[in-house]
Amino acid sequence: MNAYLLVKNLSEITKNDNIVLVSIAVLSTVLFVFVGYKLMQMLQLTGYKLKGYFMWFKETKGAYFSRLFMLTFLSFASILMTNVLLEDFFVINILKFVGILFFFLFSSLFITNLFSAKQKTPLKYTRRMTRFVVVYSILIFGVSLAIIYIGFMFIPYVSYGLISVVPILLPLIVILAYFITYPIEKLISTSYIKKAKNVIVSNKKIKVIGITGSYGKTTMKNILGTILSEKYKVCITPSSYNTPLGLAKTILSNLEENDEIFIAEMGARQEKDISELCEMVNPTVGLITGIGNQHLLTFGSVQSIMNAKGELADYITKNNGKLYFNIESKNAKTLSNYYENATKVALNSQNLLKFDNIESNKDGSSFDICYKEKTIKTHTILLGEHNIFNIYFACLVALDLGLSLEQIVNGINKLASIPHRLDIIKSTSTYTIIDDSYNCSVEGSKASLNVLSKFDGQKFVITPGIVELGAEQFNANFEFGKDMAKVCDYVIIDSTINYNAIHAGLVFGNFDETKILQTANLTQAVEMLNKYALKNDVVLFENDLPDNYN
Repeated sequence: MNAYLLVKNLSEITKNDNIVLVSIAVLSTVLFVFVGYKLMQMLQLTGYKLKGYFMWFKETKGAYFSRLFMLTFLSFASILMTNVLLEDFFVINILKFVGILFFFLFSSLFITNLFSAKQKTPLKYTRRMTRFVVVYSILIFGVSLAIIYIGFMFIPYVSYGLISVVPILLPLIVILAYFITYPIEKLISTSYIKKAKNVIVSNKKIKVIGITGSYGKTTMKNILGTILSEKYKVCITPSSYNTPLGLAKTILSNLEENDEIFIAEMGARQEKDISELCEMVNPTVGLITGIGNQHLLTFGSVQSIMNAKGELADYITKNNGKLYFNIESKNAKTLSNYYENATKVALNSQNLLKFDNIESNKDGSSFDICYKEKTIKTHTILLGEHNIFNIYFACLVALDLGLSLEQIVNGINKLASIPHRLDIIKSTSTYTIIDDSYNCSVEGSKASLNVLSKFDGQKFVITPGIVELGAEQFNANFEFGKDMAKVCDYVIIDSTINYNAIHAGLVFGNFDETKILQTANLTQAVEMLNKYALKNDVVLFENDLPDNYN
């Protein structure tokens, strides 16, 4: 295609043709914004990290791209066949548009199917996403207009219908929009984080506690926050706000001038993430809750995970702060050996504080707290023996921060269950639900099965298994299956991702294969559960995969 031919063809396009071409491009842009919804949702779910975006394509084996390809193929084939068949009738101008109607029809069906599927974490229309959608839309319009002009001028059999090839370009357009918006978002986030940091720096009386680990961060944050609130005015990061922007939002929106303690949950997907958080909030107390293989897929190795969690310890040590390690975690214990002044915490590891007469059942746990010369009996509704350790851990920190034993016991009595973390839900049916669906680690799965074993009746587990473990994923889910075989009566695997590994582990544990059930998603799993569950049975929902695994 030389420049002369291009100019000649452009000069032959009439004003009416231009209006039609631009109109089709505009309408197509609107459709493509909705067709690309899943792509934008995945980018947001992975923290606007291209690595996570690419990983989603890899983990789902390009399933969504296959759907886009099918949309393109069906639309293009229908347009081409229709245009060839009606070529002799194109003197009737309206017939030129019959083919493209198939494209609009298939696109509409694609969108309807996309939005009819249940979404666990829908796209959030934040300011950042709004800016992204604007750039994404402009790019789509430009690409659509260029392609439709090329088809109109040089491929008469396809004409307007060349617009149907745009869907397969959407994943690339998302990437291009990301690179265009990245510098702007970086400036905005840097400014936002700097403003939050200034709030912390200017508040001379506030003490910042940083909590990190592969698992147990949110639980520890809530337990510690509740207990410390008996003496101090405490602000904690809500839910799982554990990123720079999450912490910044909490500081700027929730932190009050008279707050005395700020508890910051610190998450990481790669090394240096926690260092960035430390520089932002300046913690003087640090807790390492436990280190496992969670997010091994993104870190690459357990050593990298340890290095990342060690960034909090390095920062606390450098600033002469107080550091605590959960040495019931093997990796955290290993890491603690590099820090001479760290407090190493295991249940009843400190001479002055002991928990005696521990009883744990389906209603929670009761135990005696013995400190110095005092002993007070207490009870918590939190389920699981692991939470007894978490409370012990929090008590040690609280004592170091000046709370009395009475204040600590009052705090323990006020502890509430944490949503989606071994949370008992009153079902409208006859069975009991244990909701542990937020996340799943190797350690967490063992703890939840231990809780399940305390209940009477038939025991069901609904799970897709454990993810983001890289090369260790199969073995971890195999062991998970073996552990379930010791406790459960029925296992419903609501995904294909880990089915083979879990099934193999269950069979190895001599589990009845007729009671291993599989469904495509959680909705189908619940429907199947209702066919088998009886009065007084108990159901554990262990993990609920986010949309980027579907």
